[in-house]
Amino acid sequence: MAGLVKLSKLTPAASKAAFSTMTARMGASPAPWNYLWKPGPYPETEDERVQAAKKYGLCIEDYKPYPKGSDVMAGDYPDMTLVPEAHRDPFYAWDCPEYRRDYGEPLHESFDMYRETRYTPPKNDAFTWGQRVQTMFMLFGTFLGLILICEDNTWIPKIQQPVSAIQTPKAGDVHYTFEPADK
Repeated sequence: MAGLVKLSKLTPAASKAAFSTMTARMGASPAPWNYLWKPGPYPETEDERVQAAKKYGLCIEDYKPYPKGSDVMAGDYPDMTLVPEAHRDPFYAWDCPEYRRDYGEPLHESFDMYRETRYTPPKNDAFTWGQRVQTMFMLFGTFLGLILICEDNTWIPKIQQPVSAIQTPKAGDVHYTFEPADK
């Protein structure tokens, strides 16, 4: 009986839950099977654009297909902005938290290349590419300069391990014999 009371108290709260997924906000549900998500031909007319936006659960204002004749050849698939998985909010209640995405949310064409376990482009670079190249040439120049200055100069002491001359036998000296020792 106590379980029923708890359930009745939780039921109104569950019915008031606000869904934050893209499909709930758009008022439509995504296509139930993945073959229905297959891109169609490039939308030529405004009606085709409206149908394609509805197909992918986007506002008509937000829907923008890839440019016609580009190398992507994605048909009516939307040209999504690239937001790598690692740059998305980790504390948001995602429907698929392992991918940091919501159910029915259209993906960038090459989203699998920017997974959290793969390449993530830097968000806020500390240095520009010019500063990086300049630093590289400064380091290489410093090392090359030190090698040229320090190599074969008599006024710079060399650190080496001192050894004595090689001891080789002289002609006529007997160092050992194969006869038994005298007693």
